[in-house]
Amino acid sequence: MNLFMRFEVLEDPRDERGKRYRLIDIIIMTIYGILNKQEDFNNIAYYLEINSNYFVKLLGIECGKTPSHDCISDVFAAINPQKFMEIFIGWTKDIVRAKSGEIINIDGKAVREAQDKINGKNIPYIVSAFLSDGNI
Repeated sequence: MNLFMRFEVLEDPRDERGKRYRLIDIIIMTIYGILNKQEDFNNIAYYLEINSNYFVKLLGIECGKTPSHDCISDVFAAINPQKFMEIFIGWTKDIVRAKSGEIINIDGKAVREAQDKINGKNIPYIVSAFLSDGNI
């Protein structure tokens, strides 16, 4: 199942007024940024900006530009983190099955005592992954 199909079921809690980007577009762009070694919303937004022609064309973004770091941050603060992790892990398992034929076990844990007090009290997650046959 592709990324779009996996994440289209994620509820968008944002108000319709003033919304410039579809939720799925922000998720896709953020994942692209992370896969290209961007580690925070500022760097992800900068990566998207310098590649904006690609993303605007790929996703058909009507406003003609990529989202700011504030927009990305607000979206990830608003969505259900448990549901996002569940979908993301399922998508990752789909990729591993398609590429290797083996199943990868992925487990995410919230670090509840380590709330980020500066950035809206977001809870960081630790993700562990291993192949089920025990080779890794």
